[in-house]
Amino acid sequence: MIHTAHSLDRTFWQKLISIGLPVSMQSMLFSLLGVVDIFMVSQLGESATAAVGVGNRIFFFNLILVVGVSGAVGILGSQYFGSKNIDGLKRTLVQSWAIALLFTVPFSFLYVVEPEYIVSLIANDPAYITLATEYLYVTGFTLVCTALVVPLETALRSVGQAKLPTYVSILAIVVNLILNALLIFGLFGFPELGVLGAAIGTSISRLIQTIVLFAIVAKRYRYLIPRREHCLQAWQKSERNRFWKVATPMIIHDSAWASGLLIYNYIVGQLGVSELAIISLLAPIESVLISAFLGFAVAASVILGNEIGAKNYHRVHQTSWWYVVISCAIAFLVAVFCLVLEPLIYKAISLSPISDVNLAVNVCLVMAFGMVLRVFNMVGIGGVLKSGGDIKYSIFIDIFCQWGIGIPLAYYTALVLAWPLDWVMMIILIEEIIKIGLTSQRIHSKKWINNLVEDQQPQSA
Repeated sequence: MIHTAHSLDRTFWQKLISIGLPVSMQSMLFSLLGVVDIFMVSQLGESATAAVGVGNRIFFFNLILVVGVSGAVGILGSQYFGSKNIDGLKRTLVQSWAIALLFTVPFSFLYVVEPEYIVSLIANDPAYITLATEYLYVTGFTLVCTALVVPLETALRSVGQAKLPTYVSILAIVVNLILNALLIFGLFGFPELGVLGAAIGTSISRLIQTIVLFAIVAKRYRYLIPRREHCLQAWQKSERNRFWKVATPMIIHDSAWASGLLIYNYIVGQLGVSELAIISLLAPIESVLISAFLGFAVAASVILGNEIGAKNYHRVHQTSWWYVVISCAIAFLVAVFCLVLEPLIYKAISLSPISDVNLAVNVCLVMAFGMVLRVFNMVGIGGVLKSGGDIKYSIFIDIFCQWGIGIPLAYYTALVLAWPLDWVMMIILIEEIIKIGLTSQRIHSKKWINNLVEDQQPQSA
């Protein structure tokens, strides 16, 4: 791989930074909001922490479904843009919006009508159920906003406009933080609503994000907005087949993977509310660290997708591994930094209502070093392999390792052997190690490099 280092030229770094940095910033800010949310709510006790944590996990499950649908915009859109076919991108955006709403609306309805039943599937503590029901009931309808926003953000990134989604997200995060502080604690004369206040603040911020993003795109990036003819063309047989060829395996993949995350949450919930509170407190922090590297995955997917669409296959092969290597090297440095800061982490966690601080610190360190493995797979699978539309093999890697290795190990060690949470988290990392082997073999084979749009002639915008 060293002999390809010359491909790390100025163009490589410019594209990586211009696309990857805004995505990483947006993801980090979004995850940081989760940290602040949890920290605010944690002042109300372990049950409140667990309630908001589970609510966020349920939202994340639905977010992943929408991301799976939007993946077609990311893959096809990047290649369409590389081949200068903007009309193709617009048709794909129409399709993604329609399918995302089709998947989201039923879940949104279920969360509003039967929130208590949903949250009781995770744990049966009465205080937790009451608070989690409130949170899910209020935030459930905002999933429709997510179904509209995520495909549009993906389309913007596929044409290299990654900064706008970041700026709009910053606005939404600031609104959320202010409203949460006012409504959770009742500052400046506002009602003190606790967990319900966090739900209201989150819902309002998502509505504002949706309105502002669509307004700016309609004014400044109107060339991305589909017209009536694009809506009609999107459902022609050839276009449907092209979309579903990419979207179907991604939806299956992301749905199964997100369901697996809920199973992990269920297993932790059976260990006790304290363990669930630890995960609820630390998972957003882990998300902040991992999301810093999401930009590498998105940049790899967009840039390599553009190059594949332009038929620059030699450069695709030369640069693909470097996205993985650079991101993992940085992730390892971050993990070592967390180890050095272990005393400070202990002091920070001791300020929370978590009863077993030592266990929480151990879980935090396992997450930090496990992050290196997860970043490898996130960039390798979600960035490199998906840029070439190698979805079926990506599904095999993720679903086989999660459902065939990770979940059985978690169930056996946690519920049969009754291991402590930190050891359970450590044994689950075997899933990531096997993924690394399979992903490395696939990248090396070059079988993932597929041009999905070369049979279409470029059309004018």
